[in-house]
Amino acid sequence: MTPAPAQGGGDEALVAYRALLDRYHRTLDLLSPAGYADIDRHLAEAERYAVAVGELATVTGPVLDLGSGAGLPGVIVAARLAPREVWWVERRRRRATFLTQVAAQARLSAVRVVAEDVRRLARPADGVAAVTAQAVGTLRDVAALTRHLWGTRVLIVSRKGPDWPDEFAALGAWWREDPQAAGDGWAAPRVLRAEPLGTRGTLVAVELRGG
Repeated sequence: MTPAPAQGGGDEALVAYRALLDRYHRTLDLLSPAGYADIDRHLAEAERYAVAVGELATVTGPVLDLGSGAGLPGVIVAARLAPREVWWVERRRRRATFLTQVAAQARLSAVRVVAEDVRRLARPADGVAAVTAQAVGTLRDVAALTRHLWGTRVLIVSRKGPDWPDEFAALGAWWREDPQAAGDGWAAPRVLRAEPLGTRGTLVAVELRGG
């Protein structure tokens, strides 16, 4: 078990990231004009992901950011939790190239940029400890896409709309119907945290734990 890291580290990495966003957000179509104009709020929301993962994902294993896109929340998670290993999974090649440049210039040496479909990845030795996903479908979708990578416990952190309790219920129903989960002695999913993100939904952290 690893302790939750102190928040506030990685400021130099975030300065480098902001500089790269300023330079490439238009040419690489990283963010919409409205999204870029509201970048401070996006960064603040990403900080909430980092806090949740740092406090709740206390087992060993990398953190996987699914569909990293322009780097939110993955860059902030990696910067705040360094030197913890973080995978940025982004199958769009131009964005993966941008993320590779971010990792190099921000000196995030524990980051692995993965430019392929998450379903093709091999499970790390300890299994993935946490999955962050900002816009990759439902909780069930995220679980189904990443399950083959998990260790004996995984945390899923995602921003959800007002119907998130229904998504959580659907995740639980899917889990109860899965014979592999029952055979492996996995417990039912449980919500560890649900906190409002202003008018932008709710940050939900769900734990799935093996027997």
